[in-house]
Parts: sequence; structure tokens; C-alpha cells
Amino acid sequence: MFWARRMAWGLVLLVLGSWLAALAASGIGAAPRLTDPTAVLGGTADPVLEGGGDEDGTGGPDEPLDAPRVVLVGIPNLTWDLISRDMTPTMSNLAGSGGSAALVLRGTHEVTCVADAWLTLGAGQRAAADVAGCGDAGSDAAALGDLLSEDAVDGEAWSRWQEAAADRSLRGELGTLAALAEAGGTCVSASSGPALLGATDADGEARLFGEDGNICAIHLVSAAPVAEPEDEDVELGSTGNPVTGEKMTEAAADRVVSSALSGLGPDSTLVVVGMGHTSDRAEAMALIVVPAEDARSGLLSSGSTRQEGLVQLTDLTPTLLDLAGIDPADVDTDGLLAGQPVTIEDATDDRQVEVARDLSTASALAKSSVLPVIGILAALVFPLLLLTALLRRGAWFRAVVTFAMAVPVATFLAGLVPWWRAGSPVTMLTLDVVAFAVVVALFGLLGPWRTSPLGPPAAVAALTLAVLGVDLLWSARLGLVSVLGLQPLTAGRFYGQGNVGYGIALGSFVVLAAALLTWLRPDGGNAAGRAGVASPGARAARAGRDADAPRPAGPREAALAVGLLGLAFLLLGAAPMAGADFGSVPSTVVAAGLLLLVALGVPWSARNLLGLAAVAVVVAALAMVLDWLRGAERRTHLGDFVQSVIDGDALGIVGRKLDQSLGILLDYPLSWLAVLALVLVAVVVIRRPAWSTPLWQEPGTHPAFVAGLVAIVLAWALNDSGIAVVALALAMLVAAALHVLGRSLARR
Repeated sequence: MFWARRMAWGLVLLVLGSWLAALAASGIGAAPRLTDPTAVLGGTADPVLEGGGDEDGTGGPDEPLDAPRVVLVGIPNLTWDLISRDMTPTMSNLAGSGGSAALVLRGTHEVTCVADAWLTLGAGQRAAADVAGCGDAGSDAAALGDLLSEDAVDGEAWSRWQEAAADRSLRGELGTLAALAEAGGTCVSASSGPALLGATDADGEARLFGEDGNICAIHLVSAAPVAEPEDEDVELGSTGNPVTGEKMTEAAADRVVSSALSGLGPDSTLVVVGMGHTSDRAEAMALIVVPAEDARSGLLSSGSTRQEGLVQLTDLTPTLLDLAGIDPADVDTDGLLAGQPVTIEDATDDRQVEVARDLSTASALAKSSVLPVIGILAALVFPLLLLTALLRRGAWFRAVVTFAMAVPVATFLAGLVPWWRAGSPVTMLTLDVVAFAVVVALFGLLGPWRTSPLGPPAAVAALTLAVLGVDLLWSARLGLVSVLGLQPLTAGRFYGQGNVGYGIALGSFVVLAAALLTWLRPDGGNAAGRAGVASPGARAARAGRDADAPRPAGPREAALAVGLLGLAFLLLGAAPMAGADFGSVPSTVVAAGLLLLVALGVPWSARNLLGLAAVAVVVAALAMVLDWLRGAERRTHLGDFVQSVIDGDALGIVGRKLDQSLGILLDYPLSWLAVLALVLVAVVVIRRPAWSTPLWQEPGTHPAFVAGLVAIVLAWALNDSGIAVVALALAMLVAAALHVLGRSLARR
């Protein structure tokens, strides 16, 4: 039908047009984009900002120092909501005049205790201790104070932690910071307390500040945890105790920073960081980096996060070395460092502190709000679905299903509203998601495509793809604060396409492709008939319904629409400036390839399927190699895997991902519901029971669902948390199927 062709191309152009417009806006600097991983801290060649010595070339690490090049003050529990002009004027002024960011404090465990944070800083990789209050602690764990003296760490404990670090999949080496500093011609010193854990070398020896008259380029200071406002037991003026964990007030913490600032030399840099969680919840900490002179304000970033205002704990180790004037090219890091040096983005206004505070608060709340928000929405949707089905109210049933299908993209759109600033953020977030889901659902239900059984689901799928794609091209800022987004506090991914997002996008792509095949190939395609993927009688039913319609589009037009959409979806997932997602490449190639064969009328023969599998492997390999060729500083996850193959570490990475994927099934029993759903959907698609006949009367649904299931299983196998792809992709497919089946509901 002519209108069907217009709707098909209208939705394709909605998706592709939005992506192209977003790419153009990002390219000209009119929209957010990922930061440059090769940028110099401070953005200039000023040696003061680079930490490379004086302008005349003297005063580097090999020269005697009057003061440390960089001083790091670690204050456990220092979050951005505790920094204010009234209570912490020094830190507030430093944050406004220097670089600011939300710090993802992730060691081995999501909740990173003080000891783990300092060990990770010293190792340059995620590390952990088995002291009381830490994730690895046993029932007989000793307190941290029992393992620290005035100037040393307990040798037996240090050896135990070293062995544990070597046995972990990331193979961190304790004492890396001290070793690399020594290789660069300087040293690392510490005050007493937990800072000793960061300054201790591989032999378990730590250097105190000024020991033997020598001043190290890097100095670490540990302070007591800062108290939260609800901690009523902290007395005004209390200075706390960094060893025992006794907390201090915000004002006392500010005095610690002020004292450190007064002791800096003219070429020194001060780093203030929230060094450790003191509660059982993961939160983003505050990070401030300020050169003593010529400070420039802006948002901090790093090559590992590529997000303005976001840095992770492992970035601090190479940052300290960089600020101390140690060029990584001059020392053999040999893969010891997981992070990359911090960079700074020029501030266009004075909002860098506000941005860092928002990102810190929103990312923490997004993580803790997943169950409440999704639970409330599920409690709203499922009873309504059941009620409308029992009453056989087909129109209402389809409306509820369309709303449910719009919820995933609505969780991203909710980030357009600063819900985290509300007095009751979870309530505000839930209301935002409901409001955006209603708008998206109305877009599907009221558009010109509403008369087609697949019209509303296809429209919602197209809008979902458009929003997710634009967000990826604009640095995934909505994904950072979405309950179904990247969840940066887990430190798994800070940019690009996560598994949850890919699951939503893959399901949306399959639903939209089903509509394209139905509208542009109403005969179901010759390939569908020969491969046994078309519903019996589907073409006859369609022919009777469209007997008086104009001649339908041919295979070339259907193939062009599906091919363009599939190619764009593939490039979006693989592109370093967008998805940067290896796991999506083979599954997207397979899904798009199978659908393209149907559009062209080519059968799904064994030979064609093997050829398609080979194409998927070649495309994935090509994407990885091209990313690898961009250089070590610009590579994403794709290129890093190629380097791991060269280094002989690929099998370890694959094993770790498989272990994580299986671990999810063991640690989270609810994930088996996704496996059960996959099996049930596969049975329905293969057997096509009588009650599902209305679904298969749409010629594009069966081949699309088959292709979707193959891609879902492949994505599950290729990703460390691939079960998320299974759950979200199936949610989109099932919602679309229920919408079509809902048309058969009629009140008796």
C-alpha cells in the first residue's frame, strides 16, 4: 500500500535523520561529545600544569625538591554534597578555581573501603585488603589500626594482600606507584595512617615525608572520614582519626586541606579526593585538582572515562606520576596501570562544580533507584494488562502495552529533567518516566501508522532507536543518569553502549525491521517461503486485505530500507565516538544479514548462513583492528582486545567475561527469569501455536523474530553481562507481539 511505503520510509528517516543531525551537531561543537583522551592536563604546554618542571627545564624529578610536586589529600566519604561555601570555604574556592569531577571510587569491590582505596592507588589496578569493614574481610579480620604502625605496614598482611592481588583476574601488583616513581627518578612519601598503603613499595617498605632529608615528588596525606550531616555523634571541631575511622566535621576537613595548601611550593599541585566509602553503599566522591599557581577552572576527565566531570579511582595513579613530571614513555609500565592521566576541559562558565555535583548525585541515585522505579512501574503495568485482557478491552490493552514498550526509552529521556535535585528524587524520577512514556506511547498510538497492527510498536521502536542513538553520539550523558543506563558507579563502562542499552536497541531494531518487511514486502518474500519462516496463509491473507491496493514495493526497496537501517545500527555500535561496543557487532551483523536475505528473497540455506557467520567475524575483526590502529591513547574496548591478543592476555579476558556472565546467573537468581522467557519465546516462534496466528499474519514478524532470537543468543554469549541484552531485547519483542495479538481481543 502506498501509505505503508510512506510510513516505512518515514520511520527509517526519523531514525537515520536524527543520528546524522546529532553527528553533525557534535562535529561542529554544538552538542556534547566524548572528551579527547590525548588532551594535556590544563590544555596547554605550560610545564606548571603538566608537572614537568620549571620553564627553563630544571627542577624535574632528578633535581632536589623544596616541596613535593604533587600532594594528594585523601578524605574518606568526601562527597560533593558536603562541600559548600559556608562549611568548607577552602575546598569550595579550590573547586571553583581548579579542576572538578565526580570520582567513581571503585576498587575490587563496588563499595570500596578506605584500605581498598589506598591499596588501589598504590597498585594502579583494583586491589583489596581483608581488614575489618572491607569486602574481603572474614569473621576474624583485624582492624586497620592493628596492621599499621607509625611508619610501616604489617609485613604478613602486606604479603597476603600481594598474593590476593596476583590471583585476581586483573593481576594488580601492589607497590606499582612507588616502583614507577623510583624508575622516574623520584619517590613517594606518605603521612602516617592509611596513606602508607598507597606509598608502600613491593617489598612492603614505606617512606615518610622528609625521611633522610629527601623530599619526594609525590606525597600522600590521609585524613579522617568526613561526617555526613546526620552523624550526630561527631562533635563540632572534631578532627577524627584516619586509622580508626573516627569521623571529623566538614570544617575540620576543610582545615586539613587548607594546611596542605599552605605547604605547597610554587610549582606544586594539590589533589583533594574522597578516599574511601564509610557506609555500605557505593557513592561517587569529590575530586579537585588545583595547581598552586596559574590554575585553570574546568571539568576533569580522563582517557578511561572520556566524560566531562567523571574520573575513576585507577586514573589517579597515572595522574600523580604525570603531575610529578614522570613521562610514561620513560618508564616501563608494562600494562601495570589500568587508568589514564586526568585531563581538564575548559569551563565555558562557572558551572563545573554544579555539573560535578549533579553527576555525582544522579549516578548514585540512578543505581539505587533501579528496583524502586522499575518495581513501581511493573506494579502499575501488569495489573492493568491483566485487567484489560480479562475484560477483553482490546484498545485499552494495546494502549497499556504501548506504554510498557515506551518505558525503556523514557528512563533515558527522564535525564532531561534534573530529578535528582528534587526533595524526593525517586518519586520525581518515577513521575518523569511515566510522563515521558505516555508521550512516547501517544506518538505511537496517534500517528498515521495507527491503523497497522505493527504501526504503534514500530513507531515506538523508531523513536527509541533515535533517542538512544543521539545519546550515544552525544557522549551518553542520558545513559549515565538512567536507571537502565551505564551505571558508572560499577566502573564497567563510562561511555558508549552498555549491554542494557544494546538490548533495548536490538529489540527496537528487530521490531522496526518486522514492520518494514511487512509494509514493503507484504508477500513475505520468496526466501521466507523457501526457508519455512513465513506463516502459512500469510500471503493469502495479505493479498485479500490489499486486493485493491497499488502494487507493493519490491525486494530492492525493502532491502534498501532494512540494509540502511542495519548498516547505520552496526556503525553506531562499533564507532569509537559512539557505541564502542565489540559485543554488539557480530550480533548486529547476523540480525541485519538475516533480515536482508528475507528482503531480497534469498533463502536461509546452510551455505548462506555460514557465509553470514563469516561476514560477522570479518566485520568484528575489522572494527577491532581499525580501532587498534588509532593508537594506545585513543583506543576503545575494541582496540584494547586486539592489544590483549598481541600480549597473549586474550584468553584471560575471555575467561573473565565468561566467569562474570555465569556468575550473574549464580549470584542473581532472578536472571533465570530472562533465560526462561527466552526459552518460552523461542518455543512460540518455532511452533507457532494457534493462539498466536494473528501475529504471524504480519509477514515480517516471523523472520524478524527468528533473526532477533539468534542475535539475542549471540549477544548473550559475547558479553560479560549479556543476560541484560536477553531481558531487554525480549521485553521489546514481547511488547510488540502483545500489541498485535491485542487486536483480536473483543468484548464478549
